[in-house]
Amino acid sequence: MKPYEILIIAIAVAAACGVLYLIKKKNETLFKNIVLALVVKAEKYLGSGTGELKYATVVNWIYSKVPVSVRWLFTQNDIDKFIEWAVDYMKKYLSDGKYNLSGYDDEAYFNKLINENKKVDG
Repeated sequence: MKPYEILIIAIAVAAACGVLYLIKKKNETLFKNIVLALVVKAEKYLGSGTGELKYATVVNWIYSKVPVSVRWLFTQNDIDKFIEWAVDYMKKYLSDGKYNLSGYDDEAYFNKLINENKKVDG
């Protein structure tokens, strides 16, 4: 193989990696919002003191509800971090006592939480 062929291949690989990185970054907020909604749903339906069950439920929901076209971009480690972030975000959101999980229909509550998250996206 000639040196310029190796250079062309290297540039093509770097470009492909760059495109994949940009696609992942573009979908990260969407994926985090989906995870946040699932964490809130699990908390609402399974209650406190069921951490391991809620974690397993959220992971199961992610793999059954999130489109493969989005899910394949994120590793299990990414999913763990997003779940941890969502739990921390939810606890912080609920900590002032102004809000709770009862009395909200899922769609309206999730939309409110997600819309506020777009402003804070952490």
